[in-house]
Amino acid sequence: MNPIFRFTRLLTLMGLSDPAQGRGYLGPETLMPIASVLAAIAGFFLMFWRIIVKFVKKAYRKARGIPEELPPDVEIEETAEEKQEQ
Repeated sequence: MNPIFRFTRLLTLMGLSDPAQGRGYLGPETLMPIASVLAAIAGFFLMFWRIIVKFVKKAYRKARGIPEELPPDVEIEETAEEKQEQ
């Protein structure tokens, strides 16, 4: 007896592959709610991706003790040491 036949026979004996009882069959009425949940999760991430990434970056920087990034248009004043060197 080949192993695949034994496995399918075992499933049949355990009652796991009997389509008449509803086990072992994944029809559209089963898969559509699962697909709907996955689509809702994907949609949530697509809508709020920038906010999620911004929050994760901020939390990572805070945990590591790294200062927050400055916007590119903000000028940083020279420190007293840099002024003395000039």
